[in-house]
Amino acid sequence: MISIAVCDDDKSVIASIKEAVNEFSTANSVGFELHSFSSGEKLVESPLRFDLIFLDIEMGGIDGIKTAHLIRPKSRRSRIVYVTNHSELALQSYAVHPFDFVVKPFKKERIINVLSELMKYITDTADNDPVIQLKGMDGPLLLNLRNIYAFEYTGNRRITVYTESEKHCIKGSLSEISSIINSESFTSPHKSFIVNMEHIDKLTGFTLFTTNGIEVPIAQKKLKEFHNEFSRFIKNYIKQG
Repeated sequence: MISIAVCDDDKSVIASIKEAVNEFSTANSVGFELHSFSSGEKLVESPLRFDLIFLDIEMGGIDGIKTAHLIRPKSRRSRIVYVTNHSELALQSYAVHPFDFVVKPFKKERIINVLSELMKYITDTADNDPVIQLKGMDGPLLLNLRNIYAFEYTGNRRITVYTESEKHCIKGSLSEISSIINSESFTSPHKSFIVNMEHIDKLTGFTLFTTNGIEVPIAQKKLKEFHNEFSRFIKNYIKQG
């Protein structure tokens, strides 16, 4: 069962999205569990986790961008689709990595297209959810690549691997790690770090911060290259249609 949330302070928008979801469900024999919320506050308070969230940007109270920032730390795998009257607003917060955005007023086919992309994404992810084996201090260490936030080289062939709430010490060099990863989601902004761009929260000068608070320096000579690489990465997350 695929779980979907619709968060909008306009009841007619919620009804339109529900209608499209139901039509897609019937036509494709896919089960959806759909929940609606009239404000960002109510969505944030919900204990449920969603595969897809249709999120209005311009709501009363906390807006959609702030809502997305509050949701992300506890629901990393949710795909967020911004629903807005102004398409440029969806680009104001690249850190939450929107799956798509829908411009109001929209046709039913636009929502059905989002659902089709979701099904393709879920299928591709299920078929390609890489686990890598690293040289742990006490033997082999297996980690899901998407759950890794950063690698930090600490000297003497020692590397700290950061996940959301854990640290692991492994043996090796960052060049060896790069050859194992083989993923466009990872980049090296500094000679001592490799970072998963899926988990970058914000950039400030020569420093980036991950969503769980890891502070990573950006080397001055790598700053332009890093920004270009990160921009390309972000564009892959924002599909305009």
